[in-house]
Amino acid sequence: MRGRPRGWGVPVIAVALLFMAGCAPNSQFVYKPGLPEAGTAKLPVKVAVLPFKDGTEDFTQRGSSSAGGYINIAKAGYRSIITALPPPLWARYLAEDLAASGDFRSVRFAYDTSEISNDEVIIEGTVLKAYHPFMGTDPNMFAVHLDARIGKDGKTFWQKDISRRDSFGAGYGVGCTVSLQCAIDARHSHYNKILREIFLEARQDLIAALQGGTGGKDELSGKPAAPETVDELIGHILRGK
Repeated sequence: MRGRPRGWGVPVIAVALLFMAGCAPNSQFVYKPGLPEAGTAKLPVKVAVLPFKDGTEDFTQRGSSSAGGYINIAKAGYRSIITALPPPLWARYLAEDLAASGDFRSVRFAYDTSEISNDEVIIEGTVLKAYHPFMGTDPNMFAVHLDARIGKDGKTFWQKDISRRDSFGAGYGVGCTVSLQCAIDARHSHYNKILREIFLEARQDLIAALQGGTGGKDELSGKPAAPETVDELIGHILRGK
């Protein structure tokens, strides 16, 4: 007889009990940005993040829940476990993260290039992997390509590929007894951690690209000093830093 998938951690009866009790599980994923880092210098630029493109493989489900397999959550959600995370949502999450960091003059998500006006740095991206395993013990696979340019039609000065491939140990249901919502929350918390790591790496690398050609260093941190004006910042970028 085929057993239930590894890493599920919640008996099927728990799902039935939830619905009988009128407590349908909440599968809506909510991104929670990381906290700002202390002592960072604010860059005097307005940043706009455009919707990301979908560069994931052409499948919604690959393999099976009993023998390992994946859901492409860039294209579809998975039952009562998690809602879809299409590429434009990734872009919105990145904008939220950049704004929460306090490292820039302003950051916003723009639906289209027609909304770009006086934003000095424009970020675009392509989601390359967003693969959610049926089994909590199988690795999640997330990957994104990012680039940034000066203004609506300016020079691309930064590109970055970032990926994460990791699992959640014994599975998301460990310690949840018969609570399906507990297992769902554990998975969502893990995905928040993965996305925060991706966006932190992107932010740090972008800041390094913006600050790298400024010359002097902050006397306390030893790091490159933040440019004082937008013109100074853009000038260094155009000169190849």
